[in-house]
Amino acid sequence: MGALMAEDDIYIGPFFDLFNLRFGPEQSESEFSAGGMSEIKALQDEFEMFRKGRPFVDSAKLLGLGGLHNNRAKNRWFTLLTWLARVPSDQVGETGDQRIVNALVKNLARKSPLPCFMKAHDSRDPDGLRVIVSEDKPIFYIERTYLTISLPMAPGVPPEGKGKAKKKSKK
Repeated sequence: MGALMAEDDIYIGPFFDLFNLRFGPEQSESEFSAGGMSEIKALQDEFEMFRKGRPFVDSAKLLGLGGLHNNRAKNRWFTLLTWLARVPSDQVGETGDQRIVNALVKNLARKSPLPCFMKAHDSRDPDGLRVIVSEDKPIFYIERTYLTISLPMAPGVPPEGKGKAKKKSKK
């Protein structure tokens, strides 16, 4: 995400993986009760981790979605998630942050919530600088519908004065 993640851009994929595994389909072994979307639903029912008015980043912190190994990358990731409150969404009247929270609250209220999948789209493309939430099949090799959350991202922009050609002044 460039300016927000800087050289920690390489951690964006693993942060998505944390979310996608935590909110993914549960495994088929019935003797295990923890894991995947059924565990998230149980936690939501008990603790209401996602609530209208609560920023997504706060729930992400609670669930450990910033990882354990790189505090700088984790803090930059949480800064990026906080930034979503200033980004529009595909839903009129909702910021990107509100869109994510509202979609998760609605999904988790279902008797059988959809697994969730987080990814990115290029904010320079027609979908632009907005959070997009849809119900679709984001993984071509898995025939399952997910609640898909797509965050807008673009390559880093070099800081002022670095990597840019200097303008010649007219004298």
